This record gives sequence, C-alpha cells and structure tokens, in this order.
Amino acid sequence: MRPLSLAIVACSLLVPGPARAQTALPMGAPERGAATGEQPAAYAVKLDTAGVLTVAVQGGDDLVLQLTDADGQALPEGLSDQDLQGSTGTEVMSVTIARPGEYRVLVSLYGSGTSQFEIAGSFLSFPPFERPEDPDGRPSTATALTIGEAHEDSLDTTAGDAWDWFVFTPAADATLAVATRAAAGVQIDLQLDVYVGGSFDTPADSSDQDQQDDAANEAVTVAVRAGQPVHVRVSSPLGEAKGGYRISSSLISAPAGR
Repeated sequence: MRPLSLAIVACSLLVPGPARAQTALPMGAPERGAATGEQPAAYAVKLDTAGVLTVAVQGGDDLVLQLTDADGQALPEGLSDQDLQGSTGTEVMSVTIARPGEYRVLVSLYGSGTSQFEIAGSFLSFPPFERPEDPDGRPSTATALTIGEAHEDSLDTTAGDAWDWFVFTPAADATLAVATRAAAGVQIDLQLDVYVGGSFDTPADSSDQDQQDDAANEAVTVAVRAGQPVHVRVSSPLGEAKGGYRISSSLISAPAGR
C-alpha cells in the first residue's frame, strides 16, 4: 500500500488517463474485469435512494478502488488502497451515499500491462441518510466568479459542505492566479486545486503550502486560454473544516510577442 494523504483521499482522482467505456457494476455476484496501466476499468451504478454502497475487488496485481460522482470527482471516503490481508489486489470500500444519482466505480492498476480481477457490489437502501445537495459541490454547479473580484464563502464539512467549486472564464490567453485567505478571526486549513480543459481527473495545479505559516493561505497559477473555463475547488486537506474564507484572482497578461 502506498502512503496516501487525507487530501488525496478526499479531493483527488488517482487514475492515470481517461477511463474506459463504462459497464454496469455487477451487484450481488462477482464478474471478471480488466484494467491497464493506462486506463482504469469503469463501472456505472445508478442509485435511486440514499444508502450505503459497498464494492469489493480482487486481482493478482496492485489495484486501487475508487468511487466518483457523475462529474468525475472522487467522493469522500470513496477510495480503497488498503491491500487487505497483505494482498495488493484486494480492496473493499463502503461509502455512504447521501443523494440518489449516477455514480462511477474505477479500478486502477499501479504499474504497466493488464490486470485481470473480479469485482462485485451491493447496495443497502437507507433513505434517512439522504441530505440536501450542496449547491456548489460539483463542477457542473460551480459558482461563476469574475476575475479580479474577491468572493467570500465558507466550508462546513459537518453539514455536508466538504468543498466549494468555482469557475472562471478568462477573456484572453494569460496566466490566472488564484489565492485563498481565511476570514477575519477564523482558523481554517484550506487546499486549492485548479482544473482546466473540462477534465477533473488530475488538477493542473494544487496548493497546500500554508504560506506565511497560515493554513488558509494558498495560491496557484496556471496558463489559461481565452474563453476556456477554469474550475477551482476549495477544500480542506484534513477533510474537516468549518469557517469562512476569501478567494481572489487576477489575470497576468502574456508578454508581447508570445
């Protein structure tokens, strides 16, 4: 098992490259599947209620199991790289599903070649677990911000607000700079991730640097193109946060002749 930070577990996809075409997740009885080092195996599951989704996989190679939402972002607790019983190919995850919807299970291979495995899922329907959807909790529902204007927001993981998504649309080819600061009197640990090109597998840049020894002070810069949406996610590397913060941005023009 490779060491994984809580920030990775909560906020990043660990899959190399695009996923294969999705097949239905086998429920109740295992089926055979295969993943390569370049592409994970992808399984779709549609859930009509809140509840608990459990998925198990077993193979002869080093595998990681992950659950994402319909937008392709990893869910909290939706990752298993435990190497159960000393086997790098044996993984199990049980994830609380707070809202009905479409989800995706990914089986990724660490290394090259092709890995054969068996996979199965089960779902315990439990409607009392349902919680309201976070209005800015997905890339598709990100809050649109104007570059150059500061925005005040907050996180409260205990209330289901695990992260906030924002989207910027630059008017010119340039470098976009984004930064966060805690609200006055607030102590909060933040992480900043930026995504370009409409893919949410791997951030183009991330910050969990705690600049000036302040856990909320984060900054990223990324090259952007005119009219291309840039998505930014603000979360907590510890998976636990409550408090307000400010997000600000600026556009640095490219030098003449470039």
